[in-house]
Amino acid sequence: MINFIPLTFFGLIAVVAIAFFMHGFLNRQKIFAFFKEFAQKLNGESSRDHVAAYPWLKGTWNGRSVKVFFHTSENHTVSVLNLVAELEFRSPLRFVLLQKDGFRKPKPEQLQKLEEEVGPVVEVEGFPFDVRSPDSASLPSLLNKAEFRQALSDFSSYNQILFWDGRVMASRQFDGVPEVTPERLSHLVEALSRLVRPLEAEAVVGVS
Repeated sequence: MINFIPLTFFGLIAVVAIAFFMHGFLNRQKIFAFFKEFAQKLNGESSRDHVAAYPWLKGTWNGRSVKVFFHTSENHTVSVLNLVAELEFRSPLRFVLLQKDGFRKPKPEQLQKLEEEVGPVVEVEGFPFDVRSPDSASLPSLLNKAEFRQALSDFSSYNQILFWDGRVMASRQFDGVPEVTPERLSHLVEALSRLVRPLEAEAVVGVS
């Protein structure tokens, strides 16, 4: 009886661990199937590093290159899985939008590095994100354009949106398989298209 209790306990742990692994593996299989289906619509491709890895996809959306992938980030004491969508951005603008109250808020020791990499805070009155950029002169007026603000409302749950080196990347915590159906992915990429168009249409003056 003395030996039976710990053996039973460890047996239960093993069963739970196997069930957890299988659940995660099957979810990755579903995600990969969705990615492959959506990649076909983009005349692109989808793959993964190994059978248990999260997949990625790339292709072309209305003449713009697009990628969707997963990224793990450290949030103080835990690792967070993020879904990232990237779309071609035809503008020299460089800035990042950071969720004001989200879990991705940088650690205190990371703030200096953040400023070195993406620039100082840019004050934009009434804006729903913290803004950082090395190109601050014309940003406030651009970000307050009605069309841009309306498009940005679709990204209120996103941790960060990076406009940099000819691409826009939007990242948020991954909420589960239903988030990456071909229909949801299509809506996400179209929302990114609406986000970049008003910025590209503007004649940017004084931006290096």
